[in-house]
Amino acid sequence: MQPLGGLVSVHPVANGRRWLAALVYLLGAAVPAGVFAALIVFSIVGPGFGRVGAFLLIPVIVVLPVALFQLVKAIYGGFAESYEVYERGFAHVRWGRRRSWTWDEVYGLDPREKGGNRRYGWDFSCAVSFHGGSRLIFTGVTRDARQLAETLESHCPEARRVDFGVGWVDDVLPWATPVAAVGLGWLTWWAIDTIITNDEETDSLSPHYVEGVEQLSEGAIGGLSMVILFSGLGAVAAVVAFIWVMVDRFR
Repeated sequence: MQPLGGLVSVHPVANGRRWLAALVYLLGAAVPAGVFAALIVFSIVGPGFGRVGAFLLIPVIVVLPVALFQLVKAIYGGFAESYEVYERGFAHVRWGRRRSWTWDEVYGLDPREKGGNRRYGWDFSCAVSFHGGSRLIFTGVTRDARQLAETLESHCPEARRVDFGVGWVDDVLPWATPVAAVGLGWLTWWAIDTIITNDEETDSLSPHYVEGVEQLSEGAIGGLSMVILFSGLGAVAAVVAFIWVMVDRFR
């Protein structure tokens, strides 16, 4: 450990709140996921199953990444995580191991009021970067987190105010991306189902054959194939974007 001088203050991290948040959100995802699974297992599938499934999957897509990320953070921090402020620097302790830095090693700071749930620490975060390239983030689950951020700012006046966030999209994407993911996913489902249904209804050897139904034209199949391609990729992109924003908001 570097010679940091005398210990000034200790800021323990309440990782138990992260465990609680993970449990609450996992339960929130399990209920609609269970209903969705039951509809499939018991063959309660009708013409509107795609729409019903989409509405059931919205809360799963929204809360499951948050639950998993909180679980990872709780495991990462352990049961005795803390930040220690010394006269000439500070340290981060987790799983019994201590990393320490002097004040002049701090390169950038990004304290941020997020306005989220205070109990789970989503109301505040502060990202700290160092000249060596490493980085850490502490949130409202850290005792006196704002005081710790003020201490860093006062002892590191040369540190840059680096914005590690995603700006205005942080307020829009958490609500837009789940809707986009489910909508585009449903559109992909509809296009695939349309092609399959048409094939079954126009194949005289199929048990679902319907006399008089015309086969889709090559242009229609090509158009539906493009819908499947772009809406499928869009749904995946929306899910990735949502997870990215949630990681930034709840870390």
